[in-house]
This record gives sequence, C-alpha cells and structure tokens, in this order.
Amino acid sequence: MIAADAIGAGRCYVTPNREVRKVLEIDGARLTYIVRGRLAFPAWDAELRRLTTTDTFARDVEKEVPCDWRAG
Repeated sequence: MIAADAIGAGRCYVTPNREVRKVLEIDGARLTYIVRGRLAFPAWDAELRRLTTTDTFARDVEKEVPCDWRAG
C-alpha cells in the first residue's frame, strides 16, 4: 500500500496480482485509471477504464512502477 497523497496522474502502479494501473486523472478524492494485465503488454485497454477513490486505489496497489513494467 502507498499513501493516497503520493499518487500522481500519468504514473503507474502494480497490484499484488501484477496488474498494472495507470492513473489518468485525479479530481479531489476521485481517481480514474486504466488497467493493463501482465499478459497484455504493451496495450492499455480503454474498456478497462475504472473510477475509484484515491484511498481505495492506494490500498489496492503495492508500489509505483514504470509504465512499461513487466512482471519478471
């Protein structure tokens, strides 16, 4: 988990399941992100666009990673 106030638009984060999430927009406590699974490199699927809160997003991710990150 990372701090909610450390999340930034345009940055990418990985979940414990190795799903990469790219933050598209932060509007107050609301956050829009897009998902890339570990097998979908390098494509970002616009249909996997999600809306959540910054607190929930921070709780669900493990750490910040480069947007071209691959599970090793």
